[in-house]
Amino acid sequence: MAHISNIDKVESGDLTAKPVYEDLQRRLEMVRKRAFELYEARGREPGGEVEDWLKAEQEVLGWPPLETRETDREFQFRVPLDDYDVNEVEIIVTPSEIIVHAKTKAEQMTEDSDSVSAAFAARDLYRRIELPELIKVDKTKAMLDTGTLRITAPKARPSKVHS
Repeated sequence: MAHISNIDKVESGDLTAKPVYEDLQRRLEMVRKRAFELYEARGREPGGEVEDWLKAEQEVLGWPPLETRETDREFQFRVPLDDYDVNEVEIIVTPSEIIVHAKTKAEQMTEDSDSVSAAFAARDLYRRIELPELIKVDKTKAMLDTGTLRITAPKARPSKVHS
């Protein structure tokens, strides 16, 4: 189990100055355009806009599934990151959202009849988690354990449990 050291904890301020945020916004614009293309391909029929958006997100962003657990005190998230090393994961935490960015260079070997060559391709993965309640940014922790990113985010105001 390795702790993620690259956690940018932002209590307040403008995220637009963060390079990862700028890149995410650019990619979300690509999602918007792709969702519109899917809508047009369906003949502009109403009723499938959400499915178009979700399909476009998957195609453009390659967002992995997200497992969420909520208690009265915290949120817990699990994101599969099988092909990423702890040093390739960057997390931005604000009181209302968490952005996960994983980037790696994958080596791909190709063979033809006369030679073998290697090609390197960067693989970017993004996951944006909008939170329904504010969290304690300074207490948020993340670990990468056997290919699974585990994030624990304590709530700013724990829920009252009634007996």
